Amino acid sequence: MFVRTGGANTLPNVSPYRDTVLKVALVVRFLRTISSSPSFLQVMSSLNQMSGRIVGISLIIAVIAVAFLGMVAYSATVGKTTQADTGGVLQTITTTGASTPSTITVTGTGIASATPDEISLVLGVTNSGANATQVLLANSATMTAAISAIEKGAGINSTDVQTTNFNFGPTYSQYNNSVNGYQASNQIQVTLQGSDVAKLDAVINAAVNAGANQIQSIQYVLSNRLQTSLSNQALQNAISSANQTAYLTAQSEGLKILGIQSVTILGNNNPQPYDTLYAAAAVTYASTTTINYNVPIAPGQTQYTEQVQVVYQVS
Repeated sequence: MFVRTGGANTLPNVSPYRDTVLKVALVVRFLRTISSSPSFLQVMSSLNQMSGRIVGISLIIAVIAVAFLGMVAYSATVGKTTQADTGGVLQTITTTGASTPSTITVTGTGIASATPDEISLVLGVTNSGANATQVLLANSATMTAAISAIEKGAGINSTDVQTTNFNFGPTYSQYNNSVNGYQASNQIQVTLQGSDVAKLDAVINAAVNAGANQIQSIQYVLSNRLQTSLSNQALQNAISSANQTAYLTAQSEGLKILGIQSVTILGNNNPQPYDTLYAAAAVTYASTTTINYNVPIAPGQTQYTEQVQVVYQVS
């Protein structure tokens, strides 16, 4: 940072020092001239050894004195400040240490919302009986029929149907802890995305009518694409909120925002899937009549929240 002052400042008079320097330069030139002349050399050779030494020492002392006077004259013309002549007016530029700029810190919160674009449905088949083999065969046959109904009947891609849990084992009497039968449970997860979201009712009807007797959960979720889009939108909203707060704060304090020093993303509030739970009630129909259950499901809206901390430089 440079602080400039000028106008009526009184500067040191440098003309006497300039004259001194000129005089010293003339003396040095004169000594150099006579020392190189033939007559001077003859005089020096005629002197005896002692006189020559005395003269030599005297010349060395003279040279040192001249050099000292020159250094004094030069140092007198150099000050601790730099002088500049601007338009005929001398000004002084003083260098000071750079100061740390003032800052204000603001936290901004941004929210973006959208309708979930994917559904995760978990359903299954559970059955029990006295004979282990019959229980396992019946469970497998029913689940095979349910999967076929979902894929072929409802038109869901096989890559969107995945087994999530399978259990098979004995059941015990609550009185004497003895084996009183066997139970098998098989669960699958069906992911509905894109246009398949509209097939939720069709999937439920196809699975239940094929023998599925459990609907564990229905989750409305955001696809990766929609999550990224909402996160970016929420982040932009958070920064806009921080900018607005910083502007109002600076304006109320009579400050001017110079720029942003740093931005820290504090985190986000990831949306939790919307769950709809169903009781594991067995559906036991002896007839082959197809039933349309028309289960009412509402996806609602899912919010995505981002929070940032911004440090602004102000003056």
